[in-house]
Amino acid sequence: MSNNGLFSRVLAFAAGVVLTWGYFQLTSSKTTPVHTLLTHEVEQQRNIMATDETAVANQAANFAQAIDSKKMAIAPQQQTAEEQPLEQQVQQLKRELLQQQKLVKAYEQQLQAPSDFEQALLDKFTEQSRNEEWAYRTETAMKDFLQIADLGITPELVSAQCKSSVCKFELAAPKDVDDFDHTQWRELNDKLVQQDFWQQFKVSTSKSSDRDFSLLLSTESE
Repeated sequence: MSNNGLFSRVLAFAAGVVLTWGYFQLTSSKTTPVHTLLTHEVEQQRNIMATDETAVANQAANFAQAIDSKKMAIAPQQQTAEEQPLEQQVQQLKRELLQQQKLVKAYEQQLQAPSDFEQALLDKFTEQSRNEEWAYRTETAMKDFLQIADLGITPELVSAQCKSSVCKFELAAPKDVDDFDHTQWRELNDKLVQQDFWQQFKVSTSKSSDRDFSLLLSTESE
């Protein structure tokens, strides 16, 4: 082989080496290794997933908070709706009770109001002057009767007032006796009508409760 042929081959080999080295240098400067690309992609996906998970968690928390707010807003409305009928019933019962109390009071006033006959005796008592002798004797007779009468329970004489023909007597159950009732007043009346001083009265009217007893009497029939 001649020197020119050998030189040509060496030159060709050197050129090939240079070209090969240049190719690899150019390629390495413009490309990224595969594992680097994969790592970068994975990190991006992780970041995206983390961002999505945070967003979903925030949305879930906001949704739960919104539901709680709705419950808190609805609960008082439901409670008010449930309590409203009960409150209406209570108000209705109060109105009915007030009406019944008014009726009872009116009935009591009607019972306490004097009859025409009683009012006539009261008017006569008011108009009369006092006959001292007769009034004192009659008042004393009532006091004596209460002291000597054989009564199961002796009531108290609250008031004894006589004029010239009309007398008013008011009696009350003893304060220290709780079981005094109409039974004792009936016993008193049955024994009272048998007394001599009682026979002088032509007309009489009375009112009684468990604790009180009043008498209005007149020796005149009109």
